[in-house]
Amino acid sequence: MAINLYEPLKRYFGYDHFRHQQEAIIQRTLKGESSLVIMPTGGGKSICYQLPAILFEGLTLVVSPLISLMQDQIASLRANNIPADSLNSSGTYEDEQRVKEAVTQGHIKLLYVSPERAVSPSFINWIRGQRVAQIAIDESHCVSIWGNDFRPEYARLTELTQHFDKVPLIALTATADTATQADIRTQLNINECRTFVSSFERHNLTLSCLPGTDRFSLIKQFITQRPGASGIIYCLSRRSTEELALKLKQQGINAYFYHAALKPEDRAKIQEDFQYDKIQIICATIAFGMGIDKPNIRWVIHYNLPKNIESYYQEIGRAGRDGLPAEALLFAGYRDMKTLKDFISHSHASQVFKEVQEAKLTRMWEFTQTVSCRTNFILNYFGEYTEKDCGHCDRCLDPPARFDGTIVAQIALSACFRLQQQVTMYTLIDVIRGSTKQDIIQQGYHLIKTYGAGRDIDFKTWCAYFTQLIDQGYLAIDFTQANQLKLTALSMPVLKAQKQVWLSEPQAINLERTKQTKTDHDLSDKDSALFDALSALRRSLADAEQIQAHRVFSNASLIEMARLKPATQAAFSAISGVGEYKLEKYAQPFISLISELTTESERAQQPSNEETREIRAVRPAKKDKPKKINTLDETLNLLNEGLSLNQIAEQRNIKLETVYSHLFNLHLLGKDVSISELISSDDIRVIQEKWHELQQTTSARAIFHALDEQYRYDQINYVLALSQKNS
Repeated sequence: MAINLYEPLKRYFGYDHFRHQQEAIIQRTLKGESSLVIMPTGGGKSICYQLPAILFEGLTLVVSPLISLMQDQIASLRANNIPADSLNSSGTYEDEQRVKEAVTQGHIKLLYVSPERAVSPSFINWIRGQRVAQIAIDESHCVSIWGNDFRPEYARLTELTQHFDKVPLIALTATADTATQADIRTQLNINECRTFVSSFERHNLTLSCLPGTDRFSLIKQFITQRPGASGIIYCLSRRSTEELALKLKQQGINAYFYHAALKPEDRAKIQEDFQYDKIQIICATIAFGMGIDKPNIRWVIHYNLPKNIESYYQEIGRAGRDGLPAEALLFAGYRDMKTLKDFISHSHASQVFKEVQEAKLTRMWEFTQTVSCRTNFILNYFGEYTEKDCGHCDRCLDPPARFDGTIVAQIALSACFRLQQQVTMYTLIDVIRGSTKQDIIQQGYHLIKTYGAGRDIDFKTWCAYFTQLIDQGYLAIDFTQANQLKLTALSMPVLKAQKQVWLSEPQAINLERTKQTKTDHDLSDKDSALFDALSALRRSLADAEQIQAHRVFSNASLIEMARLKPATQAAFSAISGVGEYKLEKYAQPFISLISELTTESERAQQPSNEETREIRAVRPAKKDKPKKINTLDETLNLLNEGLSLNQIAEQRNIKLETVYSHLFNLHLLGKDVSISELISSDDIRVIQEKWHELQQTTSARAIFHALDEQYRYDQINYVLALSQKNS
């Protein structure tokens, strides 16, 4: 009999509805059956095993590849009052004993371990004595040679799972084509499991691709048009990350680099600063990202060509995890293609593995050159076949105009033939355009019949035409011969005028096409101002707890609050993302702020009847439980008792800057507190002027750096909230 899962979903996670196929997956797990779950990044894979973990009597064991990934998952669970911990190499012997004792006593619901730890004999001997109710294997594509990140330790996981043959196993990944899916089932010995494949389409993510030329100036333009927006720029080499970050810094952009050669403590600090919005942009190798739980990343740029579509889609999936619009921009160049081919050919992997990776790289290149819907290209790659255009990629938003390009193709192919297929694309273009460069004349290339035949077409346009001819198979790049262009079996019919060739006109680069604005929220100006004030309150509460802001509430929850304006506990509990624990912990300050900034007629006093019934079912009355005092009121009470700000910080065991934030928020809420010692009228004027100068940005960080770090964040956040309240 199916179990009603909506009550625990709302109580622990604050959601009223399941996404994708979550409910069916969870019901299957609760019946003791195994599953393979293919769900895009940000699609809600974690709930598929976290919710059963709450309902099971025993322990859920989660195999996860990165410490940072474990830590983020654990922090999210604890934010919902769900007990979780990990065993990893960063802990001490005392930490390990503490965690093991907590597991033995039944005080932990989810235990995260690395694949290396999971297959160690000592761990297996210990875990066999525990009451394991479920095993979850995250990033399960790592088990397959067909996956984009094969790891030998994952292939040994049956050494663990064979001891729990009656325990349901759930394997999860964001990216796996049909071949990888089959291999995961085989390698984990779960051939009888059911495979759940959710749609890979991310409707809030706009995909764009540009040629690999003039990259820095375009990236600078892109970032400048999106002030304060968090983003990641993926680079192929460590050197590139450092050079690009330095160039961006020289332009006044808050960017840092990240790669595996940095000291562990430096990597941890950079990652933490990015997650806490102290760093706006990270220039990184692929060593960065898998463990990043940061919902408000607005864009991802690939400075170089990714090695395969799986990697690309996993990496761009880190943008827009809050469900708001986000962008993915990819630069594609021939040099990147050659470099990646060299990586594969010079590796010590087996020949089979090399062939697999070369085939995947070729498909990645074809994606960059397609003139049809990019999203459909990816969906088809993963076995989700569709013909309807997505409407959120550059090919759909700005469809290229097509024309009969047979004569253009004949000029290009003829020049290639007459130069004996021994020159690169750029040399061919120089010849076709009639260049008088010294090397062209010395080689005698100016003597061929097609010299200058295409001088009326500019260089960049010829590059675009050649790229399409390569994409359509009329020319091929010989990477083993210094990128020389070669004719193919399709070339001769074109040269003999037996086949028509269709090409697309190159398009002007439109970096503002999907530029993020406040209208992305679909909020009115007044509601947007309320959203900004709620964001400032969230930041204050997060700072007080020294946690990331989204762990208080997501942007999606704040948008719903700004739209619905809940004025009671019941109405607030109906907001998506408000579970039982967060309702008790955070509702009052948010309700107070909403009441302060809105009129009574605007506010939602009660949810609908259907919502009320659901809330009552989810939140049964609790007896003898003292009401919690919210953090702002606690500071106000101590202030009224005559304690100094330093004494309040010491008694509450919080930072002095956090007490400052509390006073500012209390003042915004109309409480009788003085802030004259924290900020002067001149300070307010200077910050407001900079706010207007930066086009009324909502980023305190942008103002902080623009004012040469002369003002504290609590002062800036106060002025932001005050300005938005009065605007």
